[in-house]
Amino acid sequence: MRRAALAIFGTAAALTLIMAPPIGAQEPGAGTVDVFLDCQTRGCDSSHFRNEIRFVNWVRDRTAADVHLLITSQGAGGGGSVYQLAFLGLGSFAADSITSRLTVGQTTTDAERRDLLTSRIAQGLLYYARNSAAADRIRVVYDDAGGGLQSPVEVVDDPWNFWVFSVRGNASMNGESREQSRQLELSGSASRITADWKLEFDVGGGYEEDRRELTDRTVTRITKDYEAEALVAKTLAALWSVGLDVSAGRSTFRNQELYTRVATLLEYSVLPYDEYSRRRILLRYTAGVRHFDYEELTIYDQLSEQRADQQLELLTNFQQPWGSARVSLSGAHYFHDLSRYNVTVNGGLDLRLLRGLTLDLSGFYSRVHDQLYIPKGDADDEDVLLRRRALETNYRYRTSIGLRYTFGSIYNNVVNPRLNQGRF
Repeated sequence: MRRAALAIFGTAAALTLIMAPPIGAQEPGAGTVDVFLDCQTRGCDSSHFRNEIRFVNWVRDRTAADVHLLITSQGAGGGGSVYQLAFLGLGSFAADSITSRLTVGQTTTDAERRDLLTSRIAQGLLYYARNSAAADRIRVVYDDAGGGLQSPVEVVDDPWNFWVFSVRGNASMNGESREQSRQLELSGSASRITADWKLEFDVGGGYEEDRRELTDRTVTRITKDYEAEALVAKTLAALWSVGLDVSAGRSTFRNQELYTRVATLLEYSVLPYDEYSRRRILLRYTAGVRHFDYEELTIYDQLSEQRADQQLELLTNFQQPWGSARVSLSGAHYFHDLSRYNVTVNGGLDLRLLRGLTLDLSGFYSRVHDQLYIPKGDADDEDVLLRRRALETNYRYRTSIGLRYTFGSIYNNVVNPRLNQGRF
């Protein structure tokens, strides 16, 4: 019933929403719907949404809202994006939650993407505003031509056969009187994604040079990194996927003149894949063979070696009304020596504790015992200070904790871009 109500407005409807007050006079309206926007994905221009959709009150805290609008997205075949807009009813609307999906093509500009999202948000909010005090002041205009909106209809005749290509290059230079830095990055990709198959090919490389003049000498750091990777994945069943991953490259930082890897992958999704953008629990197993040619003799007296390894990962991610949480746990080891292993845990939490109070936690910890590539001999001071080479370590970690508290007016309707210093 609720889905049918949303469908009344149609995915091909272009909405013109006419409100009596001018933009500069947006004030909280009595009897209108209070909406909390929760969107951190590409295309989420909150100022534009608030400026264009004025038949609701936009509030800063979900505890003061009638509707919690949660917007998530994930990549789609052809390089586009699929947005999921969850309109979660609160308070008197607790039994009224609806979901809408929007498919955006790869060639869609940021402005077009923003307008498509604005229109789809307005369509969903009309469902809640139909009985509000603002209902009589809303006019809906239906565009028979489709208004430029895109619907997720399968492409019947695709001359590219679902292949998408991308090329990117970037060069930069900066400096002062006693230090200079130059960077060059090039990358390219090709992909073909359907419901049953995923083919992805990536190639990229980077060159970085830093020079610093000290009191008695000039020190230089040069790093070169190149990599090519190919992934072929097949859908086995509703929750199972299998793949083959092949990669090769070079890393001067890791003492690798050449490294290659061939690996098979098996993935199981505990939750249906159509819920991927909002919640996911994945188990992924990888087994493969690596080959290394080193620039310098390693601490294990190797200039070249070939090793088999395996890895098991647990990946979770949730974006819910109470906030977001992610946790990943992975363990890997080489078969020739089980003491050569790596165990990593990574997580983050964005939790809405009370009205206006949010807790942010993030952390990363890794036990490192698989650095086969460390060069033999001690690193000198310049290597350490300039990070010219990887250093031997038994662990790595990073932690962060923060609290955000906001108080005052709950209304977030007014948009005033004047004198936005430093915001471009």
